[in-house]
Amino acid sequence: MVNRSSASTLGFALLGLIAQKARSGYDLRKFFSSTPMASFSDSPGTIYPALRRLERRGLIRGQVDRERGRRRRELFQLTPHGRAEFHRWLQRGITRADVEHGVDALILRFAFMDEGAGRTAAFRFLKALGKELGEYIPSLREYLNSNRPSMPLSGRLALENGILRYETLLGWTKAAMAAYRKEN
Repeated sequence: MVNRSSASTLGFALLGLIAQKARSGYDLRKFFSSTPMASFSDSPGTIYPALRRLERRGLIRGQVDRERGRRRRELFQLTPHGRAEFHRWLQRGITRADVEHGVDALILRFAFMDEGAGRTAAFRFLKALGKELGEYIPSLREYLNSNRPSMPLSGRLALENGILRYETLLGWTKAAMAAYRKEN
């Protein structure tokens, strides 16, 4: 789990994008609205307060970019503290709780892994994810098999959907590991 001093998932998404290159709040909003990261809100009421929280915590620093026309544009960069916090997040181990409650956050971490922590760390991440999934899926199947007779149809089907999603993620994890092996 993310501790209180850590950034939120949105905060880490912002840190990851800013780590790639300095960006303005507008740049980040545009990125969220025009890429597969659209699951994050591109609302100014979400992005700008999140940037201010990161700035108050000393993770990013904004500077006014005066070279781009007349319009005031604040570009954000990671501070050394922000870079260290982002790197710690990328390197954090994977727990059962992460798999049960935070698969999207895990995939977000993986998306920044090559640039932020390197390919070796990305491969270790996939290996740990595969291990946790491999241990979790049988417990879900066991629960389903033990409780099938007493479950309402909709509940059973919903659980089957969840199991299939985890099995698909495990298959993807194995394929991703193979892709890393092939490139090395």
